[in-house]
Amino acid sequence: MHFFNPLLSHWATQTGPSFWLPAPVSNFADTVDGDFYFVYWVSIFFLVLITALLVIFMMKFKAPEGQKATSQNDHNLILEVAWTGIPVILSFMMFWYGYKGYVAMATAPSNAMTVTAEASRWLWNFTYPTNGAVVPGASEDFNEIRMGVRDGSLTPEAAAERESKVLEKAGLHVPVNTPVKIKVMATDVLHSLFIPAFRVKKDCVPGRIGELWFEATEPGVYDLLCTEYCGQGHSLMHSKVVVHESQESFEKWLEVAASYDETLPFEQLGEIVWKRKGCVSCHSLDGSNKVGPTWQGAFGSLRQYTENGVAGSTTVDEAYIEESIRYPMKKIADGYPGQMPVVKLTDKEILWVTEFIKSLGK
Repeated sequence: MHFFNPLLSHWATQTGPSFWLPAPVSNFADTVDGDFYFVYWVSIFFLVLITALLVIFMMKFKAPEGQKATSQNDHNLILEVAWTGIPVILSFMMFWYGYKGYVAMATAPSNAMTVTAEASRWLWNFTYPTNGAVVPGASEDFNEIRMGVRDGSLTPEAAAERESKVLEKAGLHVPVNTPVKIKVMATDVLHSLFIPAFRVKKDCVPGRIGELWFEATEPGVYDLLCTEYCGQGHSLMHSKVVVHESQESFEKWLEVAASYDETLPFEQLGEIVWKRKGCVSCHSLDGSNKVGPTWQGAFGSLRQYTENGVAGSTTVDEAYIEESIRYPMKKIADGYPGQMPVVKLTDKEILWVTEFIKSLGK
């Protein structure tokens, strides 16, 4: 096996993005790329070989028109051993290198920094246990930027500036050259956290805690995606990973990551919470229906609901809003599925959201 290690390393040597893979920027990139290209080129080799032999044999041994095929029972032991043994050896090599890579990716160092990634439809939240900061994935903001570039309303420069502003308090942030362990979980349905540039992926399963780890080797901003279909907003559920150039830069960011500018009016702070905590994914502001009821004109309106199979109604007021946030499955609004996850908001955040809903009219 050691004979093939230099060959795999050569195949894995990649300094920039290729046709198949993005630029490698983690400790696992070379291993994963080496395995990928080994399987890829073996497959290409045998595809070309078998196809070429098939064409040659068809031409060489083509029977004259009208002649029936004759049965042949001869066999060639050496040939049969070769076409059985070589694939077995190659398959074992693929398994062995894949197994070694899997074990390495499944075993995080004891000194790894821990971050919790919580997936919900259709947003990410990242929790840093060192100070308890909960940072949103800000999928809606990144989608607006992406769509702005596509429709021409944002220039690439303006989009980059806006993305940089969003990333000041959003996204998954890690320091460079530092082992990072991500604990992944889901609050509702299956999701999957995937960072292509790092070559890591892990399913997020409700009721379970999974783990992945990596060590980013290049500062920069990289894509973070959900790769498990999770409903109508699946394609919009993406975020960014920010790799800081030093531990000091990361710690400085972490100090202010989850803070708010409390000099702003409450309704403006509530709008920030609406975006930051992912409420935007399910509740519109223009009267249109999403997964959940619109917030436009909601405050003071009469809400029909079902509680434990019993129909009821109530006025949407401060108490109802707080109860719906803290216990979202208690009173299910008529006409909507009961699938809102528990969104962890502080008392201040609930107050700001309530004032924001009030500002949207009655």
